[in-house]
Amino acid sequence: MTEVAIVGGGPAGLRVAERTASAGYETTVLEKKRVIGKPIQCAGLVSPRVVSLTGTDSIIERPKEAVINSPSGEQLVLEPDEEKAVILDRTSFDKELAEKAIRSGAKIELGSTVRKVTNDGELHVEREGEKTTLNPKIVVGADGPTSVVRQSEGLSSPQVVLPAVQALVATKEKKVQIHLDNDLARGFFLWEVPYRAGKVIGLASEDGRTYQNLLNFLKSKGLEDKIIGFLSGTIPLGDLNRSVEDGVLLVGDSACQVKPMSGGGLYLGLKAADIGSEVMIEALEEDDISKRRLEDYHRRWKSEIGKHISKGMRARKIFKNLSNDDLDSLIKTLKEEKPKRVIEEKGDIDHPSRLVKPLLKTSPELLKFTGPLIKSLLKPGE
Repeated sequence: MTEVAIVGGGPAGLRVAERTASAGYETTVLEKKRVIGKPIQCAGLVSPRVVSLTGTDSIIERPKEAVINSPSGEQLVLEPDEEKAVILDRTSFDKELAEKAIRSGAKIELGSTVRKVTNDGELHVEREGEKTTLNPKIVVGADGPTSVVRQSEGLSSPQVVLPAVQALVATKEKKVQIHLDNDLARGFFLWEVPYRAGKVIGLASEDGRTYQNLLNFLKSKGLEDKIIGFLSGTIPLGDLNRSVEDGVLLVGDSACQVKPMSGGGLYLGLKAADIGSEVMIEALEEDDISKRRLEDYHRRWKSEIGKHISKGMRARKIFKNLSNDDLDSLIKTLKEEKPKRVIEEKGDIDHPSRLVKPLLKTSPELLKFTGPLIKSLLKPGE
């Protein structure tokens, strides 16, 4: 009998599996893919906190600088003294987490698609054409942006779902680069991140031309003949007000535990997975898996990481309405010596709002074109 069924074998789901299995509960991960970690779902650029949290050995690059490009070609080149980011081999990273889960006693069933979750927590699973059912005590929805668990339970949905496309490109140029341009990636940005023998170059956009815009960018850089392949996906954004039901909870992308300004979800998802595991283990020990009991998970993750999501959603609402002229002015101001030094010293990809006060102190002129954005990040009470 499976006591904990985790739908989805990504980092958040595998982290939960390791924790619940270590506590002695029969744990099964149901993953629809046939290989853990493939295809790669993100560029792998994360803060060193992810390394500290997981002890991963899957680091492939330690970038020393990052370049932020404005629409007109202004460049903010950041060269911090301390390590601010690392690049993970996402396939290796996910496999590491899977191995830890298995060593802890969890079972991982690949090629297993969950079609629905009934009101009484029964899972309808299809594997190699055969249909089966599971009746676990707790179901964990770690099945991504289009979560079947979330939809079956009628839990909160993302407020925004951004289509994203990435290309794996064979190139020797290894800089981390971000491109801000409403004509290229409206409402978001384009990224270039080193990956093994090349780069992952991708973008997310609200204008419905994501693939074509990426292709046009690659052609403009003379990279169209160096494309190894494309991957597509979605980035779920939102400030969810419901993430649990009787015997059910959501983690990771399923719960929109994603940074709205960057689309990164590894750190937040892993943190939420640890909180959820702790609450589930306690609930199982008490033989109380009711919604009321599992609400402790919702309150705790909202308290610990939810404020960063809510601030990010407010900031993004303002950011996406900035014109290309505004973006040019922003980069011109930030590339000046004092604000550039502030970003290099205090920049934090997990907590970008922490830059606001020191930047305003150094460059009050930022308020001229980003006043609403700044004020949204300084909203009292969060």
